[in-house]
Amino acid sequence: MCLKSSLYQVSLLVLINLGFGCQSADTSLTPDDSTYFPIQTGDYWIYQVTQETYTLTSAPTTRTYQIQQKISNSYTQNGQVFYQIEESIKPSAQSDWQINAIRTVYKNLSEVISQDNNVPKVQMLFPIAASTNWNLNTYNANPDTVLHYQNAGSPFKVGSQTFDNTVSVLGTNDSTLINQQKYSRVYAQNIGLVYRENTSLAYCQSSPDCIGKGIISAGSRQKWSLIASNRLK
Repeated sequence: MCLKSSLYQVSLLVLINLGFGCQSADTSLTPDDSTYFPIQTGDYWIYQVTQETYTLTSAPTTRTYQIQQKISNSYTQNGQVFYQIEESIKPSAQSDWQINAIRTVYKNLSEVISQDNNVPKVQMLFPIAASTNWNLNTYNANPDTVLHYQNAGSPFKVGSQTFDNTVSVLGTNDSTLINQQKYSRVYAQNIGLVYRENTSLAYCQSSPDCIGKGIISAGSRQKWSLIASNRLK
């Protein structure tokens, strides 16, 4: 009986230790942040684009059109998989798609890099956290553009669609009496980019009557909203 009792106690201790070991392993697992930027050959995303343009010499104009980004091909170089993106524009509902840009993109465990006209840009940096920030232009000679994350895991509505799990990438978001600058990207888990905005506006400074009244004298505002994708259920 004593031998059986001793064996039982040893077995129980082993099971307890295994249990703690499994629990520790489970809690150490982290989500795959790269799922906010899924990419494989054949993927496509179609966006409704609204472009507002302001000039000193004419009335503001608003243009709407569609942009499609499609992963047309991939290749491996030095062990890294690169994906080729064909970007096409559709000026109107009656128009055919017209390719207007070809770029490459790749991702690894630490970052997502896009390359357009041989200019690499860091679109995302991992891990995704409120404390993570990086320079969009780390690998090129353009002026520094510091980006950071916000609202990770939050829902985001685009038109009539609501995406349950998104993260926002934000850059400059300043509004003064002189100008307004905004850089914003929203990525949904397992879908990719669902919204983007670039705003660069200058406010009227030509006379005391317009200073400080938010009257736009020049600049542009562009918004992309996802309307179709092979990744939408």
